[in-house]
Amino acid sequence: MQVQQISPIFQLFDQQYTLAKRLFVNLTKVFKSKKAIELEEKLIFLEIYIDLLSRVHFSEEKLKFILFGPYKPLFKSLKKALHIKLVILALDEETTKSGVQFGSYRKSLLKDKEAIFSEAYDAIMATPTKIWEELYRESFEHSRQLKPLQINTATTQLINEELGYFKFDSEKQLEAKEIKDIYEGLQLIITLENVRIVSGLNATFTELIHDHMNDLSQLLYKWYQNHLFLQHLTFSLSNTEELPSKKHQVLIQKLKSNKKKLTAKAVSQCQHLFSDILG
Repeated sequence: MQVQQISPIFQLFDQQYTLAKRLFVNLTKVFKSKKAIELEEKLIFLEIYIDLLSRVHFSEEKLKFILFGPYKPLFKSLKKALHIKLVILALDEETTKSGVQFGSYRKSLLKDKEAIFSEAYDAIMATPTKIWEELYRESFEHSRQLKPLQINTATTQLINEELGYFKFDSEKQLEAKEIKDIYEGLQLIITLENVRIVSGLNATFTELIHDHMNDLSQLLYKWYQNHLFLQHLTFSLSNTEELPSKKHQVLIQKLKSNKKKLTAKAVSQCQHLFSDILG
C-alpha cells in the first residue's frame, strides 16, 4: 500500500490494519483462539486510532461511531473469547501447581468455551468484508496532511482525559469495573505515547513513568484474570444441585485470597503512580 506521502502515524495504522485484516481472513477459514485474541488486540489499536482521528476532525461528531461502530459486535465476541481463554489458562496453571484435578469444573468450562468460540466465529462470519475497505479508505482520507501540532493536541487531550478518570479514593477498595477501566486506560495511554514517538513528538512521560505504567498494567492483568476465574468458578458451581466439594471450596478461598492481595498491590501502585508521581 502506498503510504509514503502521508503522516507517519498512518504508516503505523497501515501496519496494524494489515495484520488485523489478515487475522480476520484467516479466522473466516478456521477459528483459532490464538488468532482471535491477536485480532482483539489489533482492534484495540484501530479503535484508539479512530478515536484520535475523531479528536482532530472534531467537527465530524459521529466519525468514531461511523468508522468503528460496525466492528463492535465482533469486538465484543472476541473479548469474550479472550476472557474464557484466560480462565482456562488460570485453571491449567492451578492444576499444574497444586496437582489437583478439577474434572467436573473443567468439563463445564470447556463446554462454555465451545459455545463462546462458536459465537465468536459466527460474529466473524457475520462481519461484512466491506467494512474493512471502508475503514481503511476513511482513515486514509482523514489522515491526509495531519500536522504534528494536531497530533500533539489530540493525544494530549486523550491522555489528560484518561488520567482524569484515574482519580480514586485509596481508602476505598477498587471494584472490578474500576480495575478494568484503569487497565484499558493504561493501554490507551501507552498506545498514544507510541503514536507520539512515531510522529516525531516527544513522549508525554519519562521512561521511568512508562515502566511504572507497564508494571501496573501487568499487575491489573493478573488481577482481572484471577477475577474472571473466581467469577466463572463461582457461577459454574452455583448452577449445580450438589454442594461444592472440599477441593472446590479450597480453590474458591485461594482465589478470594489472591484477589485481596492483588487488590492491595493495585491500590498501592495506583496511589504511587497517579498521586505521588502524576498528582
